[in-house]
Amino acid sequence: PAPPPGRAPALARRPPQGKPPAAMSRPSSAGYDLAESDTDVQHAGAAVVHQGRGRVRSVAGGLTAMCAAAVVGTAVFKSYAGGPVRSWRGVPLSLEETELHAAIAERARARSSTTSNSLLRLDQSLDSKGSSLCPGWTIRDCERKKFPLPYLPGEYPTEYTYNGSFPAGFIWGMGTAAYQVEGSYKKDGRGASIWDTFSGANTVGMPGNNCSYCCQTAPCPVNAAMADKGATGNVACDHYNMWKTDISLMKAMGLKYYRFSISWPRIIPTGKLADGVNQAGIDFYNNLINGLIQANITPFVTLYHWDLPQGLLNPPTEQAWWSRDQDGNPDGKIMKDWLDYVTVCFSSFGDRIKDWVTFNEPWTFVFLGSGYGKAPSIEAYADMDTDVWIAAHNVLNAHAAAVDLYRRKFKPTQNGKISITVNSDWREPMFNTMEDIATADRAQIVRLGWFAEPIFGTCGDYPPELKILLGDKLPKFTHQQKQLLKGSSDFFGLNHYAAEWATFDPTSKDKDYSFLRSSEDGFVKGQSAWLYSCPWGFRKILNWVKNRYNNPPTIVTENGWSWPADTPDEGAADSSRLMYYANYTSEMLKAIVEDGVNVTGYFAWSVMDNYEWEQGYKQRFGVVYNDYQLGPDPNGPLPLTPQPTEGQQWRRRKDSSCWLEALFRSNALADPHNASLRCTCHAVFEGEFRDANGCPRTISLNGWSVTMSGKDASAARGKSNATVCDTPWSQNATGFVSGGSIVMDFSAVGGPERLGGFWDASVPEGA
Repeated sequence: PAPPPGRAPALARRPPQGKPPAAMSRPSSAGYDLAESDTDVQHAGAAVVHQGRGRVRSVAGGLTAMCAAAVVGTAVFKSYAGGPVRSWRGVPLSLEETELHAAIAERARARSSTTSNSLLRLDQSLDSKGSSLCPGWTIRDCERKKFPLPYLPGEYPTEYTYNGSFPAGFIWGMGTAAYQVEGSYKKDGRGASIWDTFSGANTVGMPGNNCSYCCQTAPCPVNAAMADKGATGNVACDHYNMWKTDISLMKAMGLKYYRFSISWPRIIPTGKLADGVNQAGIDFYNNLINGLIQANITPFVTLYHWDLPQGLLNPPTEQAWWSRDQDGNPDGKIMKDWLDYVTVCFSSFGDRIKDWVTFNEPWTFVFLGSGYGKAPSIEAYADMDTDVWIAAHNVLNAHAAAVDLYRRKFKPTQNGKISITVNSDWREPMFNTMEDIATADRAQIVRLGWFAEPIFGTCGDYPPELKILLGDKLPKFTHQQKQLLKGSSDFFGLNHYAAEWATFDPTSKDKDYSFLRSSEDGFVKGQSAWLYSCPWGFRKILNWVKNRYNNPPTIVTENGWSWPADTPDEGAADSSRLMYYANYTSEMLKAIVEDGVNVTGYFAWSVMDNYEWEQGYKQRFGVVYNDYQLGPDPNGPLPLTPQPTEGQQWRRRKDSSCWLEALFRSNALADPHNASLRCTCHAVFEGEFRDANGCPRTISLNGWSVTMSGKDASAARGKSNATVCDTPWSQNATGFVSGGSIVMDFSAVGGPERLGGFWDASVPEGA
């Protein structure tokens, strides 16, 4: 359910009822002053040793003696004194959790009695992955790590403020991706993509569908990792056919920037330039770009958002991002095809595109694409000990090569910017211990730093912590590759959605070497299984990027919230999503103003409900409700399973889009509880209007149904040569309305059979 008014959708560790946050303990140079009860200790949010009453000693910077009743982070451990172990939530931990944290406490107590010489001996006896308590670091380096700011444990906000302006020139936008919205998967010469194959679309006879595991007879099989079997991108949001309507929608929403991706197989169907460029694909994107610019919307383009041409993935001969030489080292065989493709894009669109992104979320399509729910997820590349690191290496080198090409050949005349978009949720230490602080940081490094460090770090290489963790499993860059990688982005593109608590688990089987046990307790859950709202975590990850990479210009390229809806009315009333955006942008503004983080732009995800990859169409991230007009899809793997259809889809704005419109137009936060910022109801359409010639149109409503009468201008002119509207329509036009959307059939009066429009509150009355 939506959060109560004034509350954040992400509720974290609350102080005891009746005890205001200001009364919490605060750190001092001597330690922490705590109240005299276990309850107060639980909510103090410090890593402490409980020594009876009154003052206790902090162990955040170097663990000190543990006594029988030990407090680690905000959890009070009474296992040594008898009684159950309880977490900061005040509920008993599982036996496994109890043993884990008791072991951590025991190790901390053992360390407290050691001398500096014994610590030195411990440092000298590390295994290849670093300290066994702190993988990736030595104990000494680990103990220097501080709890991530700006919020200490127990200081997390539970309410947010909604005032203040953003810097002048701040970029506001929304995004989509080609495979998620375009549809028309076989139309006008498009080739097959790995997502067509993965989802089970009928790719028989399509360009590029000649791989070793491709479908040769329909209906085609669905990959086992596909959650919503039967859902494909065959039609999606029908954007390929409805792009003019969608630009009208974006204009009515006050959109300033639109981030979309180019479909590689729509431009070069087989992925190989020698097989030809698809001019129809070039024309589509030219028309879209020109239409956006005419509507005063700036296009912001991603070159690769996961829809690899199937013709480039035909193991073992064509291995795409997973290619390697006979010794098992990444060989970048795809590089020529990749550079051919981006050259076509830069040449065809670069005179108007001033913002480029090479890859969207390489962690997702590399790591999750190896069997965890994203394409291709095939057996040939499912070895998590080797395949993911090879693919990542090839992708990073491809990014650097594309940037180098753009800067040398195109930037001098096109004067654009180019970057990459990386992604990560925030991991907050569950307990204020050395182990958990390091675990949270390690999770950021192995997921975000894996791709960001070679580009934004000082050496053009992987994070040193990752090199310690993986050893020889991690491929090595040449000197020339390091030089190309270092600084190969004009801004830091960050996709961020959610957060979780992180605690150290040396038994973790997670293949990314994070040694992480996660929890989302206290966070509000979205529709997606992985999505938990934590606005203050957004502020923290922005600070993490600032501190690790010398405060680069940062654009938040995705941020959004999924929430279910079965009808347009349900979808429009999306207070949960509205509060998510209000609270996240509030914390983003604090990061800019109070923390000095150099955030220069923000893109909400997404413009409209769309194909949510392996989850199909059930999860809705859009700020616009999309009525897919479900019906049979003869090209789907399950032809009788209802799927989106062409020609009849329509969109309705949700309340979150109208709140975002106020934000975009004013460049300032707005009160999310202000009812006037909700979207309009359909009653606004009733009455008399005038067309471009000044001729009257009268709209009458009957529920959702619409009838429209009118008069047109005849050839006759008055003495002033003004238009004379003297020819009444012989029949009325009909249609329907929903919220601020109207769809009309003008065929009875010689017009189009289906024309959609949207109420634009920014247009002055009578204009």
